[in-house]
Amino acid sequence: MPLLEHEASRRGRFRVFARAQLPFAIAFGIVAILVAIVLPERFFTVAVLSGTALAAISTLLAAVLPWERWPTHAMAAIAVLDLLAVASIRLELISVTPGASLLCIFPVLWLAFGFTPRMIILAVAGTLFISSAPYVLRARTPETAVDWLNVALLPMLTIGIAVAVNIGARQLRRSRHAIQEQAAQLERSLARALDAEALAESILETVDAGVAFYTADGTLGVANAHAADMVAAVGFRLDTPPYAGEHVLQADRRTPIPFDEQIIPRALRGELLSNHLEWVGEAGQQRAILASSARVMRNGDMHLGTVIVAHDVTELANAINVREAFLTTVSHELRTPLTSIHGYLELIMDNAEVDAPGLLPALRVVQRNAVELERRVQELLTASDSTVQVKPSRIDLTDVAARAIETATAGVSGPVVRLHADAAAVVSADPEQVLRAITELVANAVKFTPADGTVDVVVEPGAGHAQVAVSDTGVGMSADELRQAFDKFFRADYARDQAVQGVGLGLPAARAIADAHGGSVTLRSTPATAGAPGTTVATLVLPQEPSVIPSR
Repeated sequence: MPLLEHEASRRGRFRVFARAQLPFAIAFGIVAILVAIVLPERFFTVAVLSGTALAAISTLLAAVLPWERWPTHAMAAIAVLDLLAVASIRLELISVTPGASLLCIFPVLWLAFGFTPRMIILAVAGTLFISSAPYVLRARTPETAVDWLNVALLPMLTIGIAVAVNIGARQLRRSRHAIQEQAAQLERSLARALDAEALAESILETVDAGVAFYTADGTLGVANAHAADMVAAVGFRLDTPPYAGEHVLQADRRTPIPFDEQIIPRALRGELLSNHLEWVGEAGQQRAILASSARVMRNGDMHLGTVIVAHDVTELANAINVREAFLTTVSHELRTPLTSIHGYLELIMDNAEVDAPGLLPALRVVQRNAVELERRVQELLTASDSTVQVKPSRIDLTDVAARAIETATAGVSGPVVRLHADAAAVVSADPEQVLRAITELVANAVKFTPADGTVDVVVEPGAGHAQVAVSDTGVGMSADELRQAFDKFFRADYARDQAVQGVGLGLPAARAIADAHGGSVTLRSTPATAGAPGTTVATLVLPQEPSVIPSR
């Protein structure tokens, strides 16, 4: 098919016919009809009738033959037949209607526009044949300058027209190719976008979490069925303000949360939530929701919206509550008989025969272990109570740290513990609670440091806060152990293998005390390797003034 048609099909052939051959056939027909009416003696001549027949044949061949099956340049034969048809009628009409020669412009334009540049040679040759045919058939040469001009003018004009049209055609083809390539890229991009959208929708509906995305203006963009179910339990819709409901309680399952302090309104205000726990639903049908939010940014500076992810952690929350209730029950049940055992031991020791061989030392061992067991039960009881009562007063962390070292090392043979404090570190905090927190950190370091190691307690004041850093040269901790260090009852493999005393409540207690004061406890460590001790640094940071309610 010619280059002006990109689809090699029957439908494409008809388009070529309509664009190229049909205009020539119509123009040729009009000329032929006018000649037959005005100059019938000229029409019914061999030259005009032959040219008309050639034009009819070329038109029929262009419409009927399957040119789409043959090489691109094959259809140029139609243009050649058209040029021969024009040359034939020109022989008879040149003297009366020289304008008939302009019919050659149709096949010339077709050859220049629809085929390769080499076809320009064919177009020029065709017009040269048209202009020279009268002289060739009469076996004579042009005699005057005008005759030579008539022979050369048509081919010269043809060259100019054909070259200009061919250049324009090539530019149009390049533009069309570029447009087609862009269209193909757009189609591929659209396909990828649709695939990404389908994948995102599948992920949203597959994950076991409620996910909702709000645009920058606070309009719901997309949400999955889990998110819709969660908010339905509260009594509102994801796409209808105020995005909050009445049946929402804080983590204590007692305190109602105002509308503007619930998950979605806070996230839309720009607050970044992380593992925020709420209880939603009517009494008897409450569910625990753990939510986080993040701002969606483009290139780090253009705010596209906010995404909120919520997990239903009801079973986990209930399991934790059952565990806490179990600890409380067991601790109380054990505490009563232990108190009785402790009292009767004292009574027996007071009335025991002094000279009874080995009796008194044995009773002292029993009493010492009873005291230790009672202390463990008290730890369990404390662990089951999530509240930390804070009664702040002005204290110097250096003094508290010294007392903590004395408490943690009393009756313990172990590493050297050194206190470093260059200046007073005064804060407003509960002295007993802070003493317990620092004691837990020091005791933990002493337990896991060999006798030839060291434990350094460094007290430093800061801008608006003070900190106590406890570092040791002990066994250290792996990355996995660090992630679990503040979990209640977690014990490292070394502690279990070496039977180190403890139930895994020291670090969680220290963090709870720090949180109650608006401070923090952080832990970093490297495990010991062959020939090199590990290091562990636990840092307690307290604000100079408490940033929370004194009792919670």
